Amino acid sequence: MVEPISLIAEFGLIGLFFTTFLSSSIVPFPLDPAIILALTIFNPVLVFIISLAGSILGGITNYYIGLKGLHNFLVKRSPEKEQKAQKLFRKWGTTILLIAPWVPFFGDPLLIIAGVLRMDFRKFLLITVIAKIIRTLP
Repeated sequence: MVEPISLIAEFGLIGLFFTTFLSSSIVPFPLDPAIILALTIFNPVLVFIISLAGSILGGITNYYIGLKGLHNFLVKRSPEKEQKAQKLFRKWGTTILLIAPWVPFFGDPLLIIAGVLRMDFRKFLLITVIAKIIRTLP
């Protein structure tokens, strides 16, 4: 298995980008040790920008996995349950997406749920960018 630390040690900032991208998508890579290592080697501003870009793109990938991959399956099985979930997500979705980056193992799949429930992409992106900026700040 590929270690996030070795990605950074071997590929530098490109390794950091892939580590943050994978960590923010459905691959459970530890993010904090990778960023800490990168901060000891590279300019903190570059580490922030690259980590942020990887995290945001990973989150967008999760959204599209939900939007394109799971939505049809769930609609065919139970439209009533989906409507109930959409109602809950409309009420709590912003809060859920803001705290998602800090929830180990379950935070990133919550972004998939945003896609499954067809959350407005502009709203999703705005909330995700805000949460990722706060999470990524050194």
